Amino acid sequence: MRTIVVAMAMVLAGCGRRPAQPVEDTGGSGRNVSQMVLRELRGTRDGERLDVRATFADQGQSLQLILQFNVTPPARLATGTWMGLEGQGTVRQRAVTFLGGQNGPPSIGGRFELIGSDGRALYRVTIPVQPLRNAL
Repeated sequence: MRTIVVAMAMVLAGCGRRPAQPVEDTGGSGRNVSQMVLRELRGTRDGERLDVRATFADQGQSLQLILQFNVTPPARLATGTWMGLEGQGTVRQRAVTFLGGQNGPPSIGGRFELIGSDGRALYRVTIPVQPLRNAL
């Protein structure tokens, strides 16, 4: 019986969805972004506006996103820019989750595409939903 329980647990664990990589190269730049992690997430809410700065980095490269959200339901990205990885451009929302933080700091997370100067999506970034404990 114990063997069956262990085998079932292993099967179920294998069926779980793998967490998204924080930064993915979708434009074929050839850059190794597999080791990049979210180093800092800061933000300040002012009424319906939420300003956020996210910094991703690994040992030799960094990426910074400057995001402005309109949090009137449904929350959405109003504007966004990125710089790093030897490039810069605009940010496009794929999905956003906003929790208002009535009893604490607001929380934000989502998936975003980083668009290059030629209009192509170069990278996909995932920010896990988390509270913005540090103001800008």
